[in-house]
Order: sequence, then structure tokens, then C-alpha cells
Amino acid sequence: MTYDELIAQLAWTPRAEGAPAAKMPRAVVGGMGGSGLPAHAVRFLDNAVPVVGHRDYGLPEGASTDALYIAISYSGNTVETLSFAEAAHEKGFPLAVVASGGKLVDFARSISAPLIVVPGGVPPRDALFFLSRALLAHLGDSALQGALAQVSFDRAAAEAEGAALAESLAGALPVFYASRKNGFLAAMAKISFNETAKMPAFSNVFPELNHNEMQSFDTPAPEAVAALARFVLLRDTNDDPRIVQRMDVFTDVMRSRGRTVQEVSLGGGARAATLVRGWYVTYLAALALARSRNIDPDGVPLIEDFKRRL
Repeated sequence: MTYDELIAQLAWTPRAEGAPAAKMPRAVVGGMGGSGLPAHAVRFLDNAVPVVGHRDYGLPEGASTDALYIAISYSGNTVETLSFAEAAHEKGFPLAVVASGGKLVDFARSISAPLIVVPGGVPPRDALFFLSRALLAHLGDSALQGALAQVSFDRAAAEAEGAALAESLAGALPVFYASRKNGFLAAMAKISFNETAKMPAFSNVFPELNHNEMQSFDTPAPEAVAALARFVLLRDTNDDPRIVQRMDVFTDVMRSRGRTVQEVSLGGGARAATLVRGWYVTYLAALALARSRNIDPDGVPLIEDFKRRL
């Protein structure tokens, strides 16, 4: 994805088919993989938005009539999300749909459910902002849609940062850490490296990782794994000072043990800008690593083979 294509996603206007989605006190988003990310992106933008994600077949335990159920499948053919939509409809729960096509679009039209069709043609994880804007439209949140549409940043600086990150992580095991409030960006970086760069990668958040995961990198067994690890701290000037202190101490402790720790600055501006720029930098790094290894960044052949075998 180019910078211009990213900006076009941020400015894309969702158009709903049929009646508007029901206004409910909360929303449950059913979606898998990249299609499940918008629920988390919206909470990143505003943690007060009453949205939760469901990544499984059917409905979550305790599903009730006081929520809007939003089925999101970029392809429109994700079996878990289809079962979520069908179960919500069978229960008589308010349902809305987001997809680029496929069986889910056909189902939504057959039952006259509110439907937003997003542009197709990219991997679901790279359609994050199409899907997020569609979700916000179903929620009736014009303020957050407007915040995304207004995002811009220094393209050259972001591209240079992405290239430098890729160079530093070649042949490594990337481990992305952030504060809890920025944990979604650490998770997105992991996903980009898993699917785009085809590299194992991991993510976690402060302060929880200081109580468990951190200890695993202070042992000679298995040293081969620990030696490959490259810690990438996603730092935000708006992070809680106590989290900043933890990041500082973590850096000192790990470097004293011979581990590599580097940083990506998220700045400290508006949440929409932090989300978009942070996502773009790590996406560019994953893309560069895929290209350096002559790997198709878009394809996910192992996942597709797995699906065919089900």
C-alpha cells in the first residue's frame, strides 16, 4: 500500500444499503483475522466506545438483545463470521454487515440487514481503515470518521523509519512491546510481520510482560531463540510516567544481558494520527522484509491451504 492509497482509505465514505443499523447501547463485532481488527482499532481511537470483538463461531456467551451485532468479513466468505451473522439473525438480534462481497453480502441482502460494501482487492489486514470506517458508520460515529479523514503525516520520515526498522530486523525474531493503551499497535506490528513478511513475531504490553514473559529472556535455554529476539518498544510521549519508567528499566536490564532493544516513536499527538502513522511504519518494515526475501507480501498460502483442508 502506498501513502496515497492509505490516505484514500482514510477519506473513503461508507454507503449503507437499506435502513441504518439499529442504535444500541453496545456493539459486538464478529470477525476473524484482519476482519476482526476494526473493533480493536475503534477502541484504540476512543476506549469509551462500547464495542467488543468476537473471534469464533456463533455468538459469545451471554449474548443478549441489548447489543448491535456487526458481522465483518472482508472476503465475505469467512465461515466463522457467517455463523455469527446467521446465529444473530436466528435469535432476532439487531444485525449489520460489512464485507467486500461473497456469501455474507448475499445473506445480508436476503434478510435486508444494514450492509456496507467496502472496496475489495487488498489483503484484509491492509483494508483496516476501509473496515474501520464502515464499522464507525454502522455505529453512527461521525466524529471518529472525521478524525481519521483528517490524518496526515510526513511521508518521507515515515518511509525512512520503516526502512530502518526493516534493516534492523532482518533475520531476527521481532518482539513488539507497547503500553496497554497502545497494545493494538504492537499486535498489528506482529500481524504484519507474520502475514506480510512471513516471519514469526510476537507482541505484549507493559506492565503485564514484566510479571512473566520478560523472565524467559534471562536463561541459556533455549538460547538460540533468545539470541534472535529483537525488542521493539513502541513509545508514546503520552504514556503514563510509570510505564515510561518500566520501558527505561526494561531497556537497561535487557541490554545489560546482551539483548537488543530499539524504539519506534509514536509521537504523542491525536489518537487517529498515532494509529495511522504507527500502523504505516511497521507495515512498511514488513513489506520491505518480504521484498528483500523475494516473498509475495500479499499471499498467505499456508492459511489458504489450511482452509481448503477443513
